[in-house]
Amino acid sequence: MSIKPLIFCLGILPAVALADDFYISSQAGSHLSLFDSKTDEITKAIEVSAGPVMLAVDKSNDAIYLSHPEQGKLSVIDLNSFELINEIKTGGQPFAMILDSQRSQLFVTDWSRNALLVINTTSRQLVDLLAVGESPAGIAIDPDGRKVFVANRESNSVMVLDADTPDLHATIETGERPYAVAFNPINGHLYVTCVKDNSLTVIDTKTYEKIAALKPGKAPYGVTVSDDGNRFYVVNQNDNTLVEFDAVSLQITQTIKTEKMPESVELSTDQQHAYVTNWFSNSLSIIDLQQGKQTSSIPLKDGPRKISLAH
Repeated sequence: MSIKPLIFCLGILPAVALADDFYISSQAGSHLSLFDSKTDEITKAIEVSAGPVMLAVDKSNDAIYLSHPEQGKLSVIDLNSFELINEIKTGGQPFAMILDSQRSQLFVTDWSRNALLVINTTSRQLVDLLAVGESPAGIAIDPDGRKVFVANRESNSVMVLDADTPDLHATIETGERPYAVAFNPINGHLYVTCVKDNSLTVIDTKTYEKIAALKPGKAPYGVTVSDDGNRFYVVNQNDNTLVEFDAVSLQITQTIKTEKMPESVELSTDQQHAYVTNWFSNSLSIIDLQQGKQTSSIPLKDGPRKISLAH
C-alpha cells in the first residue's frame, strides 16, 4: 500500500483576524476603559480620579499610568485587577507620558512648570525634574538612540534631551503651537503636529534639521507611525478627518472621515485598522485602512482623550 504525502496548502486557509485590546482615558467622564477589537465592545470600565488625560501602559510592571493635570498627580492602575494601586503626587500639571523600554523610568511633561518629570517605575517616585520650554505637551522617545523629544506648545519648539543625563542636545523650531509628537525609528524622523497654523513639522533626529512643513488639515492633533515606518497618521480636529501620509514622499495617500473632534489615533497590531477617539462625539471610530472608511462607531464615556494599545 502506498502512502501519499500530506500536503499543507496554507494559501487556502482562511485569514485569522488578530484581536487587540486598547485602553482609553475619558477626561470628562473620569473613566478608564478597556476595548476588545474582537468583539468591538468595552469589556471593562472603571471610574478613576477626576480628569484623566493621558495614559501609558507598562506591561513589565503590570501597570497603567494615568495623568491628572488638574490634580497634580498620576494614578497607577493594576493591569490585571483594574484597580488603583498607587498615586504619585507630582505637583504641577502632569500631562503626556512615555515609557523608557531600556530603563525603569517614565518621562512626563509638566504643562504648568515648564518641566520634564522623571518617574522611577520600580519605586514609583519622582526622581528628577528637568527644565524645558513653555507649556510642554507631547513627548516621544528614541529608546535605542537614548533621546527624548518634547513639544513646547507656547515656545513653538521641540527640545531633544538625553534619556540618561540632564543634557540638552538641541532645540528645534516648529510650526505654531506644537502639540503631539511621534518618532519613526525606521527613518529617524520626528513628526510634530502644530495646531495653530495647521501644519506638521518633520524633523531629522540625526541632524536636528527641520526637513518639511506639511499641511495635513485643520488643527492637526494626534499622530502615530506604522510599525514598518512606511506610513504615519494624523487626526485633524477641525476637519474631523484621519490623514495617511507616505513616510518617504511625505504626500497624503488618503483622507478618511471620523466623527467630531478626533483626539488620538492608534493602529491595530496587523496595521489594517485605525482606532480614533472623538472628543465631541464621545465615541471611538473604527477605520478600515484598506477600504479607507469608518466601519463602526463605539460609544465611550464623556471626553475620550488617549487610546493606547494594550501590548
